[in-house]
Amino acid sequence: MIDLRPLSGSFGAEVVGLDLSVDSIDDLAADLVAALHERQLLLFRGGVLDVAAQLRVSDLFGKVTLPWDATHAHPDEPYVEVFRGSHAREYRRPAEHWHTDASFLAEPTDATLLHALTVPTSGGRTSFTNARAALEALPEKLRASVERLDAVHDFGSQFARLRVAAGRVTDDGSERERNDFPPVRHPIVRSHPVTGTRALYLNELCLHHIDGVTQAESEAILAKLYAHILQDRWRYSHQWQVGDLLVWDNPSLLHRGEPVPADQNRLVHRSTVSYRNTHL
Repeated sequence: MIDLRPLSGSFGAEVVGLDLSVDSIDDLAADLVAALHERQLLLFRGGVLDVAAQLRVSDLFGKVTLPWDATHAHPDEPYVEVFRGSHAREYRRPAEHWHTDASFLAEPTDATLLHALTVPTSGGRTSFTNARAALEALPEKLRASVERLDAVHDFGSQFARLRVAAGRVTDDGSERERNDFPPVRHPIVRSHPVTGTRALYLNELCLHHIDGVTQAESEAILAKLYAHILQDRWRYSHQWQVGDLLVWDNPSLLHRGEPVPADQNRLVHRSTVSYRNTHL
């Protein structure tokens, strides 16, 4: 059995009494997977993990997957990404948009694990909003209208906009992005790949438009959905401590990163998994 302490009113739990740097949790795999699918976000507090230990924990939740982009790959372990800082800029960096990881893939990322090795004294929080609870509370008429709709998630078009915002006049990445990550369609109301529980599936970063309606209609519907899902009542904002490991369920949560002040340092390791071959 595992001991869980709620993190917020609608989702999330701290796994109490486990130190992943010293405790074996193999026998708890089924309980931890079930807790993740129910609570959507798990927090482990304890000692700092090396990359091998992080991957062992990741493997409990599913099949560890390679990052879609090797730019941030750890020099000794391609399955782990390294991120340093996230300094504030005049434009929003990709991680500062409300998103669910890799929705631009036909098979998006299921769970993400983020482990803090160095944390800033201010800034750098990671915030989450509950897409499952938001769907349950969606006004009946709006819910009925979006349940049958698909949205187009387009990596290239949205990242091209960020390059323009960054002052890069030449769009040198679009051709590669169109080839590597062509647009994909996902339902706006998406069923969880394991439990079948449904949630709103949105992404400020990569969701380009709703399929089968006019641009004006798409923009109006999305504006209503984002205003609904980003209400404070479904939010949790995590203030990191050294050694924290967060594991979250992408099918049922949106998240965003907060910038780190320029005079602060932040170092995190990220790994991702698919729910294929889970222990549940």
